[in-house]
Amino acid sequence: MSQTPITVTYSLEEILKEINSKLDKIDDKFEAKFAKLDDKFANFGAKFATLQQDINDVKLGQVRLEEKLTGEIKALETEVKGINKRLDSQEFINRSVAVGFLLAFGTGVIKLLFPNFLNLPH
Repeated sequence: MSQTPITVTYSLEEILKEINSKLDKIDDKFEAKFAKLDDKFANFGAKFATLQQDINDVKLGQVRLEEKLTGEIKALETEVKGINKRLDSQEFINRSVAVGFLLAFGTGVIKLLFPNFLNLPH
């Protein structure tokens, strides 16, 4: 069982050139992919900076809103105190009117039941 030797008709130089060209193509593909990744990371950095600015704007708006709400709460407290004072005076007036009405009603009932009560002769 003897085998016949295999002969190669390609030169080593051609094979190395072909391998080199394929490696160059692979290298170019990797460089293109890395360039795309670099662009995406650059865009990500810009988006992150924008997001950070938006967060700062939201925080600033929240602080302004809190200040505005605090001012409005103080104004409402002052207004409630004023309303309380007015209600106190209104309650006093209502009590006075109610007492006057009851006295007038009581006097009318007494006059109706006892027509000669407190009629002094002249």
